[in-house]
Amino acid sequence: MTKETQTIQKTPDCIAALRAMAKYHYLTINQLQAILGVPAYSHARHTLFSLWKSGFVERLILTKAARVLTYIYVFALSRHGAGQLCASGRHRIFYLKSGDKRSTVFLEHTILINDFRICLERLEGRIKGLHLESWKQTKQNVKVNLK
Repeated sequence: MTKETQTIQKTPDCIAALRAMAKYHYLTINQLQAILGVPAYSHARHTLFSLWKSGFVERLILTKAARVLTYIYVFALSRHGAGQLCASGRHRIFYLKSGDKRSTVFLEHTILINDFRICLERLEGRIKGLHLESWKQTKQNVKVNLK
């Protein structure tokens, strides 16, 4: 294990990012910024790129073709990152194998669902009496229970 890997494990934002990856499976930099509640996009970007360079997460590139070609980085836990969370007591964690690819449609769909879920979870703290009681997602639908 390198010094960089040992340092990253102890950083609260990196640990929070790894836990968010376990929960959402795929995250963009903007989504992690919302989850961490940090005002600077560069802070969330630095956190994810340091995790990627250390081998804790895998990076996929979502290419969108419109008038201008854009790239969106999508991150998922790697086997190493899932192993770190398993060592802390969590079991059966999704991770992306290094050679795996995902289609553009799949990634766009997953990002949109995660955007909705993150919005609901952030609203919990802002709207009195709103509580996201459960979230169950299958390939066909999403069941949300709010109270």
